[in-house]
Amino acid sequence: RGILLTLALSLFISGVASAQPDQPVFRDVSIEAGLRATHRGVWDDKEAMQGYLAIGQAWGDYDRDGWVDLFVTGNLDPNALYRNEGDGSFSVSMHSEQLSLPNVPSGGAAWADYNNDGWLDLYIVNFGANRLFRNDGGAGFTDVTLEAGVGDTGKGTSAAWGDYDSDGWLDLYVTNWSCYPECDPVDFTAQQDRLYHNNGDGSFTDATLTLDYALTLGAGFAPAFLDYDGDGDQDIYVVNDKMQNAIGNVLFRNDGAGCGHWCWTDAADESGTDLLINGMGVDAADYDNDGDLDLYITDMVYTMYLLRNDSGDFRSRAHSAGVAINLGPDSGVGWGAAFFDFDNDGWQDLYVASTEYFQSFPELETTFMNPRADALFHNDGRGRFTDISARSGIDEALPTLGVAFADYDRDGDLDLVTGNWNSGYRLYQNQGGRNRWLSVELRGDELSPGRQGGTTKVNRDAVGARVYLTGSDGNRQMQAVRIGAGLGGNNQLPLHFGLGAAASASLRIVWSNGDECRLQNVPANQRLTVQYGLTAGCG
Repeated sequence: RGILLTLALSLFISGVASAQPDQPVFRDVSIEAGLRATHRGVWDDKEAMQGYLAIGQAWGDYDRDGWVDLFVTGNLDPNALYRNEGDGSFSVSMHSEQLSLPNVPSGGAAWADYNNDGWLDLYIVNFGANRLFRNDGGAGFTDVTLEAGVGDTGKGTSAAWGDYDSDGWLDLYVTNWSCYPECDPVDFTAQQDRLYHNNGDGSFTDATLTLDYALTLGAGFAPAFLDYDGDGDQDIYVVNDKMQNAIGNVLFRNDGAGCGHWCWTDAADESGTDLLINGMGVDAADYDNDGDLDLYITDMVYTMYLLRNDSGDFRSRAHSAGVAINLGPDSGVGWGAAFFDFDNDGWQDLYVASTEYFQSFPELETTFMNPRADALFHNDGRGRFTDISARSGIDEALPTLGVAFADYDRDGDLDLVTGNWNSGYRLYQNQGGRNRWLSVELRGDELSPGRQGGTTKVNRDAVGARVYLTGSDGNRQMQAVRIGAGLGGNNQLPLHFGLGAAASASLRIVWSNGDECRLQNVPANQRLTVQYGLTAGCG
């Protein structure tokens, strides 16, 4: 009987980890959940094109009720804030109108607690002046753009938050896209990307001049803060579109203070990340579970790029891993991308958003944003991915630009929202749930509401912190807290670990200031909150 029981258990575990789902992995629940927002645009010419190249889908628990909410941008429609009702449905928040910007073409968006008061604030990237909205303790939002000094007026696409100087306050990087020289004025300076330093008093200083000026002029689509070289500070990777200005992707290595200002070095060439492509989106995750962050980068019409990180040196693995998705010279465009473990087997899977493209550039409305099925790849844990799109439940042909994940229904697996050009947003509920999991929410220093300018060690959102997890089955994983996802998006803040069959896990947490703590034998299938300075042994 013992032998038969062991065999049955082994077969069950094998079936759970298989890339052959017996039913669709995801189900479109947009209508029943109440998600009816759209992101509309009209492409009159190349000038009009610039305001509409990113779609914002940002998850964040703005009211701190434990249920993650959703903000989406509308472009020609008003933006919308959806409150999670906790029963599988969403309602338009009573504060949505404050963020709607009805006459502003909005692109990306990202939640972050920039003032460390414990409430998520919202940055919206626009074709024109960007906006920062302070969360007033869940009672509404106040536009603080002018006093904060972050109202860049370029042609914005996406934003990412990260504490690059480790002072405990989140800084901000914004990408601007431009079709210079064909449809821009001679003065191209206004289309620079922007780096803002958080002063800790509610204001920011424009720190763009600390970067190499020429490298900030790319047609930027997506930025990412990440510690690519494992030295404990946040570097910046920027994906650029070479078609408009031939500047390749840029990796700003963080070299700290000491050169008269904050020091950044372009490390793209030496690291192997200097791709001169029509770059669109980027995501960073440890897909091979070796303890460092790898990159996936989307491109226009040709191929996608999976860059495996080997101690700060990147090697292209897209073809050998099976995720190159060669779209051909007249076929498709890759946009947003997201690493996430959809089946909780302990390995990061991959979602790639795409549209159909035909090379008749003047006829943008009919040739650039045509519907195309997105791609979902299952990670087999041996360096290869399997395309399971056709049987995943996300195979509807849509013009999808953005994607972001969250466990919105709190059932222990990750769900998806996608942003689609002129076709509405889609909410996909994960139908899995057979494997075990662990949700880890990290929180930095506790500051009283309204207190600013004080000394803090770890930003409230714990951005930049890393969690090294070892399951009771021996499988090792690493995830980092990051804000800014794929293209114009924002995933949930809590880290979600799939544990497979493991009943427990041990954690080593490395905070953004270098402090560490360990938690042993944490039971699976729970939501764990770890706060710096308050959780025993942490800070």
